[in-house]
Amino acid sequence: MNSVTCPAQWERAPRFTHGAPHNRLYPAPPALQGVLAALISRDTRGLALDSAQRLSHFPASPLITLSWFDSIEPGLVQDTAAGPQWEPFASPVMLSGSQSKPLASWAPTTGRGAMACFPADVAHALFGVDLATLHDRFVPAEDVLDSSWAPLLNGLLQARDDGQAMAVLEQQLTNRWRAVNGEASALASVRQLGRHWVERLALKAHAWQRDVSPRQLERRIKSYSGRSLREWQALVRTEGLFFAARDLYEAGTPFSWADLALQEGFSDQAHMSRVSRQITGFPPGEFAQRFIEDESFWLYRLWM
Repeated sequence: MNSVTCPAQWERAPRFTHGAPHNRLYPAPPALQGVLAALISRDTRGLALDSAQRLSHFPASPLITLSWFDSIEPGLVQDTAAGPQWEPFASPVMLSGSQSKPLASWAPTTGRGAMACFPADVAHALFGVDLATLHDRFVPAEDVLDSSWAPLLNGLLQARDDGQAMAVLEQQLTNRWRAVNGEASALASVRQLGRHWVERLALKAHAWQRDVSPRQLERRIKSYSGRSLREWQALVRTEGLFFAARDLYEAGTPFSWADLALQEGFSDQAHMSRVSRQITGFPPGEFAQRFIEDESFWLYRLWM
């Protein structure tokens, strides 16, 4: 286990105010519509972030991500009986599968990193990866992708800014996707990605149910996607809850979590709180406070 001292997984730190980190979310360009969900980047070079401000928190998610890092060595943080433990990633380019629980990463220094996010079924078709082998894992991309993907991986590492990285993605992915899926198709907005993924998974489950028993169908869905269809539906409802809460908050409109829970399809507020903890690590009220105040929740602020 790595001996570097790191903060606890859920340690709090205020948002950095002395020259904000460069955090960006880019939707797919026209050529990558239907392929790329989003390109997300964070650049903290030259900023005096304290240890806890170098944490980044991520929700449970159905997306497959390809991440790369420049002048920074991040890794995952876990709280253990012996205290917080940090394990650096084994490569500057990592491929990760769908995640069934919220995660935290940390780095001993500031630096620059980015990640390209893909719907799971697109990643399966495009990269030829077995989704089941990636669930809840981060693996070196070069260990999973064959040598024909080296120009993509090398190009991303050599990209000096987000524009160059997007150009590499467009150059390396467009023709490959057309070869396996025909012309690019329209992609939902970031707010609709989860909902559209669940809809496609439900259609796939409907096709499978003609050939297998209900128990076998449930196992097949979990093997393919990492979760049951009901669990993915709960994730989408929770996303909808927080999108609605942010819209009301930014409009200056008072709201009740109990009322929002019912509007988004939860049986009651307690049910909503349980699912929120599973996806973000926190009940809605505490999550909302961290969303507003904590530096490590930068990704949530970009996505929502």
